[in-house]
Amino acid sequence: MKNFALIVLFLFCFSVKAQRIGNYVSNGSFEEHYKCQAPPLIEYITTNWSPPDSLSVQPILISTCNSLVPVFGGGGSGGGYQYPHSGNSYLLPLFYHIDPLRRVYSRNRMKSNLQAGKAYCVKFYVNLYNASPCAIDGIGVYFGGGEIDTIHYCNIPLTYLTPQIQNPQGNIITDTLNWVAITGTFMANGTEKYLMLGNFLSNEDTDTLMINPTNLPAIYTNLGIDDVSCIPIDLEAYAGRDTTIMYGDSVYIGRENDFATDPYCVWYKLPDTANAIDTTSGLWVKPSVTTTYVVKQELECSSLKWDTVVVNVGYVGIEEYVINNLQVELYPNPANDLIKIECKTEYDELTVSIYDVTGRIILTEKVKPKNHAANMKLDLPNGMYFVNINTKQNGNVTKKLIISK
Repeated sequence: MKNFALIVLFLFCFSVKAQRIGNYVSNGSFEEHYKCQAPPLIEYITTNWSPPDSLSVQPILISTCNSLVPVFGGGGSGGGYQYPHSGNSYLLPLFYHIDPLRRVYSRNRMKSNLQAGKAYCVKFYVNLYNASPCAIDGIGVYFGGGEIDTIHYCNIPLTYLTPQIQNPQGNIITDTLNWVAITGTFMANGTEKYLMLGNFLSNEDTDTLMINPTNLPAIYTNLGIDDVSCIPIDLEAYAGRDTTIMYGDSVYIGRENDFATDPYCVWYKLPDTANAIDTTSGLWVKPSVTTTYVVKQELECSSLKWDTVVVNVGYVGIEEYVINNLQVELYPNPANDLIKIECKTEYDELTVSIYDVTGRIILTEKVKPKNHAANMKLDLPNGMYFVNINTKQNGNVTKKLIISK
């Protein structure tokens, strides 16, 4: 029984983790830097990206993380002038060289293994480095598992690996000005824990086009890579699990922030679905009363999805919370079927909301005080409730109410 309980707990935690992941690529926009060292030893190394083996060349990171890099491209050498597709960094691997022993591959340890039988949508952006004498079509992404751990030297064409995502043959990328999107879908088998970017074709099978004679007789191709994503095609919208917080606390709702999902997730507070409160995958909220949040998700490779989360606000052990300058009295307390709300200041209208101890809203009513007071009839079972009184001028106050008949 104990082992069964542990298995159930593991599956539950795995399920929650999987729900929170939108883009499985770690540091897909290259904004996280492991090392950004100034001259004379220039090392710009990005987190979660490296060659599959320790003997191969580290892919170049183009980034403003170093203040001595005045121009994007070649570490400020003037070899290129491209800014990132987003953020402040992008990767610049060597995809092709006339010497087949000088290939560079970039490996990513994904956030989690892909799930067997699930289809994934893959997308990344490429841009031809200005100084490259030739352009190519050989651009692919391979998803793999333990077989990648056995690679001992990867500066040669890895023709024995068949990338699941491949730029179409003959589609030579020549654009040095704009970022070009490469996309594709594939079905995972469940062993994939790595993503590898590179040219998996031999030199003979790679279509090339000479476009820049400046650096001849050298013949090579550097391509900028940015905003790499791998997202389940059936990714559900995820607002988070219903939760309870104490008044004054904050809580994070939604899934992790990521460039690949943030622009496609729009948040609202019910009942208002006309005015968005944010556009992001997840956010911190600090409601003063129990609130239902809803996220609308519309990814490029998926249909429109919605999800909601309820953040309950608890008031245990605290008699009253006053926000801004609102001062009111509530009596009798305990009450039967009538309460009187007395204000220190004259207001044209009060919005009164009553919640039960679980945070569920029981009723909301607008009342108009006369001579600083308003009566409100109630038909509630015996028990404890919370009464939130709100004004446009001075904020709101929450008071505890006991119904005893």
